[in-house]
Amino acid sequence: MIAQNPYLLKKCRIIQKIRETEDTYTFFIETDIQPVAGQYNMIYYFGVGESPITIAGKEGSIIQHTIRAAGDVTSHIDSLKEGDFLYLRGPYGNRWEIEKAYGKQLVLISGGLGFAAIKWVMEEAIKQKENFKGVLSLYGSKNYDSLLYRYDYDRWFSQIDFRITLDNPDPRWKGHVGLITELIKKSDIEKDAVVFMCGPDPMVKFSVIELQKKGVSLQNIYPSMERHMKCSVGTCGHCMFGPFFVCKDGPIFSYSQIKEFFERKEV
Repeated sequence: MIAQNPYLLKKCRIIQKIRETEDTYTFFIETDIQPVAGQYNMIYYFGVGESPITIAGKEGSIIQHTIRAAGDVTSHIDSLKEGDFLYLRGPYGNRWEIEKAYGKQLVLISGGLGFAAIKWVMEEAIKQKENFKGVLSLYGSKNYDSLLYRYDYDRWFSQIDFRITLDNPDPRWKGHVGLITELIKKSDIEKDAVVFMCGPDPMVKFSVIELQKKGVSLQNIYPSMERHMKCSVGTCGHCMFGPFFVCKDGPIFSYSQIKEFFERKEV
């Protein structure tokens, strides 16, 4: 049997495009790839380049990618319209091992665009709530206009313990105000909870500190690492993190695996 070329691009049609914020869109893309929650694709724009984008959801043959225009590649991708084609390769990386939380409290922590990496596993947790003691999802964002997936909030509020906090709110916001670490402090989190998280490095670092104060083991805390990946198969070394290739060994790690390297400024 001939192995599939990991660099082979697939041509995929954009079925739907939803504007999330001023510079962020969610694309619903038809494809035959079979990813699992936690993985990512490399999305390619001809003549510009490619970028690693987490897979935010999947229903049947439709996958979701939430993309912020933060550079040349993502700005060009965000300019695509419904009916256009884009090119991707993947899926790559490991998955959220949701079964590790069976019989325990599952805690999901996300900040900013990191919510895109948490959304799919949150939807999977909702489908199998009976397997957990409880599902708590904490999401932090800068301000009201930067909130993602607002059209789904009412459903999530009714299905799990879903909480949001804003750093810099305006009069439209009636919820919690402050950093996500303040939300962690105020939440009932069990010592044997399993925690999945994704967000900026400072958020991860200080969230881990607050979780440890609540007795949560580092072995049960799983961040999805945000690193710039190039090849996605562990050959170029661009995403090396200590002894790990984030693109291949991750992007999800137990914090106990990466603590030594995460806390070094030069890594």
